Amino acid sequence: MVDLIKLSKISGFALSATATREITDALVIFSISVLSYVVIADWGGSAILERVLGAQFTAPSLLYFLGVALVVFSTRRIVDQRSEQKRRLAAEQHALVLSMRDPLTQLPNRRQFESEIHAALKRPNSKMTLLLLGLSEFKKLHDVYGHLGCDTVLLQLADRLRAGIDPGNFFARIGDDEFALSLPHADPEIAGKIALSLVEIVKENVEIGIEQLSIVANVGIAQSGRGQVTVDELLRCAHVALSRARNNRTEYCFFDPMMDAHVRERSLMEKDLRTALERHEIQSFYQPIVDLKSRRIVGFESLARWRHPVSGFVPPERFIPLVEELGLTNLLWSQLFAEACRDAATWADDVWLSFNFSPAQLSDRSFADSVLAVLRNTGLPAHRLEAEITENALVTDIEATRHAMESLHNSGVRIAIDDFGTGFSSLYHLYELRFDKLKIDRRFVQELGLTAESDIFMRAIVGLCGGLNLSITAEGVENEAQALAALLHGVHQAQGFFFGKAVSASEALQLIAASGPSQRVA
Repeated sequence: MVDLIKLSKISGFALSATATREITDALVIFSISVLSYVVIADWGGSAILERVLGAQFTAPSLLYFLGVALVVFSTRRIVDQRSEQKRRLAAEQHALVLSMRDPLTQLPNRRQFESEIHAALKRPNSKMTLLLLGLSEFKKLHDVYGHLGCDTVLLQLADRLRAGIDPGNFFARIGDDEFALSLPHADPEIAGKIALSLVEIVKENVEIGIEQLSIVANVGIAQSGRGQVTVDELLRCAHVALSRARNNRTEYCFFDPMMDAHVRERSLMEKDLRTALERHEIQSFYQPIVDLKSRRIVGFESLARWRHPVSGFVPPERFIPLVEELGLTNLLWSQLFAEACRDAATWADDVWLSFNFSPAQLSDRSFADSVLAVLRNTGLPAHRLEAEITENALVTDIEATRHAMESLHNSGVRIAIDDFGTGFSSLYHLYELRFDKLKIDRRFVQELGLTAESDIFMRAIVGLCGGLNLSITAEGVENEAQALAALLHGVHQAQGFFFGKAVSASEALQLIAASGPSQRVA
């Protein structure tokens, strides 16, 4: 609307300038006509023309002809200029309208939204609340249904949202999966209620052909009124709040200045993480896995450890999710797995390496070949590698996981299902896929002997593994009581702080040398 008003003013100036040019042209033509008459009638020009042109053209007739011709010419010129100006103005107005509209939903686009917000913020004592609605996992929807399916969803959602919003509030589509709404006030309670209503509107099923889908949305809310604020700053704050709402899986979130500190910290960590990968600062550390009967070390699980040059050790739970989010999993894996295999090749022949692989890696058809290539290059025998697979990997892409497991298994690599009891696996997966080991999650191990339910659960797992010929490792053992309880239930191996924390490659060699047939690792 603001840009249309500007265009109208500019067009008015253009029309005035055109009218001035038309009057100037008419005066010039009229002056030429008068000058021609004076030359012909009073200055003897008629005699000269009669001698040059001959008797058939008399001076008076030529004078009349010239006058009429000039009048007609000037009239046509004025009419043509006015018509051309009207066509140009209409074309400019149409082009501006198109540039201000989203071509799919016909809602105002980002350009018009920013223009409206900019004008509103310039008003004295203006207060405004901006709601930014984002559709969750829209990329996955695109991967499944393509452009046409996504366009169908967006059209349905745009119509619903437009119908459910007060006409006095400005609503626009400002991104592929983002809609923005401005409220001419700064009442947090009202803004929260409107945000919830938008989320509920989006939740209603949408149709793609014969299928019905439920779309999840989140809303980020930013408010003006605290000093000077620009359109870009208001939108940035709304984006930060939207990201927090998505990460926390909440319907909506208000922007808080503390979020900026979190964003800056995350940005700095992302930069440091990329540098760490370039410099190979993230290394493999090794946590002992012991035989519960002999307390002898039988293997090590490789764990990623990042020693930051300034902050010291960064916990894996802080940087591993960021690695996955940035799509750096394969790069980190290629560094850590090769390093771990080289280190393990120096261990005793009866000590094996346990390494955890992500669901994203298992979905890659070339994954098994990559693993076997690293084993060949580092000299680690395949039978000394235990590939750990989380339960979630089994439901991400069961066929790709099956292919990878069969290829590795046929080459001698052992397969373990990690963190059993925390994911989405079923008895079908244990029956259908070829596992060698089951690793029980720490939360069940740490409750052994404390509740009847935990003991019942452990007996059931041990019985199941006995029937399927699977060995068992208990994770997270922290004291002697838990170790003895696990052994009494029939668990074969264990790991945890009681048996040792993750150590460097050189320390791992020392632990192997110090580990005796009946010696507990300190």
